[in-house]
Amino acid sequence: MNNTISLWQEAICSMPDKQFFSTMRLYLGEIKTPYNKQRLTEQLASFLKNQKVTENLLSLLDANDLKILTAISLIPGAKQESLIDFFTGTFTMTEVYSSLINLSERLIIFKTPEDEKIMINPLLMDSLRPYLSSRILFPKHEIAFFNIEDLFSISPDFLAAYFSYLRLNGIGCKSDGKIKKSDQTKLSQIFNGKENLIQLLTDSLVNLSILKEGEKNFRLDKANLKTFVNLDAEKQYALLCAASVSRFSRDGLRKEAQLLLDCLASIPEAGFTRNEILQLAFLLGTRTLDGSASAKKSRFSMILEAAREKEKDSATEGMQNADLIDRMIESAIEMGLLRNLGKDEDGNVIYTSGTFGAVPSGTGAGSLGAGLPGAGNKPKVLNIDSIFSVTIMPGLPLRDLLSVTSFMCIKKSGIASEYEVTKQSVSSAFDEGKNPEDLFALIQVYLPYDIPQSLKINMGEWHNSYSSAKLYRGFVLKVDDSNISLVENNPLIKGKIAEKLAPGIYLLNLPLDAPDADINHFITNSALEFLGQIKEPEREESGFAFPLIQNGRPMKLEGIGADSDKSPVSSSPDLIKGEKFIAQLCESLKTKDLDKIQRESFEHRIKNRLIVSESQLTSAAVRAEILEADGIDFSGKVHLLETAVKESDLTELQLPNADGSTGSFQLLGIPLSISKQPGEAVLRFQIQPTNEIETLLVSRISHVRRLRY
Repeated sequence: MNNTISLWQEAICSMPDKQFFSTMRLYLGEIKTPYNKQRLTEQLASFLKNQKVTENLLSLLDANDLKILTAISLIPGAKQESLIDFFTGTFTMTEVYSSLINLSERLIIFKTPEDEKIMINPLLMDSLRPYLSSRILFPKHEIAFFNIEDLFSISPDFLAAYFSYLRLNGIGCKSDGKIKKSDQTKLSQIFNGKENLIQLLTDSLVNLSILKEGEKNFRLDKANLKTFVNLDAEKQYALLCAASVSRFSRDGLRKEAQLLLDCLASIPEAGFTRNEILQLAFLLGTRTLDGSASAKKSRFSMILEAAREKEKDSATEGMQNADLIDRMIESAIEMGLLRNLGKDEDGNVIYTSGTFGAVPSGTGAGSLGAGLPGAGNKPKVLNIDSIFSVTIMPGLPLRDLLSVTSFMCIKKSGIASEYEVTKQSVSSAFDEGKNPEDLFALIQVYLPYDIPQSLKINMGEWHNSYSSAKLYRGFVLKVDDSNISLVENNPLIKGKIAEKLAPGIYLLNLPLDAPDADINHFITNSALEFLGQIKEPEREESGFAFPLIQNGRPMKLEGIGADSDKSPVSSSPDLIKGEKFIAQLCESLKTKDLDKIQRESFEHRIKNRLIVSESQLTSAAVRAEILEADGIDFSGKVHLLETAVKESDLTELQLPNADGSTGSFQLLGIPLSISKQPGEAVLRFQIQPTNEIETLLVSRISHVRRLRY
């Protein structure tokens, strides 16, 4: 506490002289010379410690003040930029900036001199503590209108169906990554109503290198797919969701997927709004990998900073800052990882986590719904009819489903997936070196009856037809009859023979991309002078090593005061008392002998809750200067802006909406210059905190306010 008080004192003393003395006059009244900054700061501290002053200050806190203060207490090393990012979608950048300035003027918060971290005044912290809770930012919602639509959630069955399509057909994509129309038509018949999800999955699989571009279209990378399906289901879905947003580095992919899992694990059953989920993701991003809080910039903040560097358009900057994490949440909704519960009384859609996290143990890659029974007792989820149509009920993990469907083609995806065994689909399994007996063994354990005899006969005929002609590619060794015995009995050669094609003709197990040194070594050791060309036998490839992700780590949403998991905010400011205090100040102001400008200045201070004691209502505490001007007072606006340019004062402008709709918007910034023209004046204005410069017509400004104490 003492260190924090020292920081606050240092922050006050390091203010520019104009701001320092304005602050002292505001709260302490007339300053007598000679003065000492340290002594004045101690007097200011004594003023704030006064019980009556503290009570009045707390009574003037409103709901937005408490949200800002709670966020400051929850975000390690909070700064202006991080708070703007945190409240994206809740407050505008100008509203956050304006609130921070107002809370600073009221001495409730301060910026540390060295790194400009925003902290709560330690002199007020104990008094504020009961009012700050995560429940202020993450309230418990009551569903007023329940969602009655069917709830979809991505599942092993859905993924297996799409992989079945990709295995047989691949997929064509345009230069912008969109699926070509021919594939779209086929996919819409199989995955009716899930076209957006199929596009997201395609983007994800390309970014995860599970789909790789071939000569004509994208094809599955079998090695990477094999690695992927061995992950737990929730990690599969987190990777797919994160990769649907962008192509990340390995470390970036890990962080985004982990952030999503942590976020889903932290959402209560009662659910959060979309903005609250964004804010939750921000808070989770401030944690280190071991789950503790980190004062360093979060991954989320760094992403937003990168977005700012790429996009400097201030008109849409607020949207761009949160775009990445917002799109990941959109993907999570599309995939069913976030479930729409319904709407609260205010019409906000409430989301909670999907059920994918409840993965039964011992199921390998995991699955939704019921888990598999014990080993050797496989669920009977398959049914085969007389025309070789296969129905697969839910219950198998993705890894097992891919094995079972390796010789089938998908016809319809639904709660029960419909496949078909065709000559083409079986041939693709034969290409992988499987025979009918291998395939029968894969499905028999999931059938409640024996495999239909007609299917066995047809698959046997298809295999005979498939085996009647073969196309090889690789190194072929041909020797004359006199050397056949030598080759077949030579252990150095025999171990390299993949297949005997004919008497004296052998397919060698030497990869096409084998270095010349390896081939020469083989020739030298085998005492052969010539190797013919070209066939590379299939060999085991290692897939992409997907990043290591932990299971979702829930964040306990505790405020610095009330336990948000057990109760709502323990207490709230006495707003009625605050209203009475403001009314009392206004009545007291009427009795003061003040000129018009002084009276307007005090009214401005009362309105902005800068007066916390009647002792502040003295003429010595205010300068005789105009601080506000309305739209009809053109000369007053010009004069006020000219003064603001001269003093470099932070100024608040209010302007009508540019689209002509009712209402207005605010800008905060520094007036740089004002040039007068006949019947008009043009203002150059540097917007804060973006530092962008706009040119504005003074006649269009409906209200001007200089932020002077």
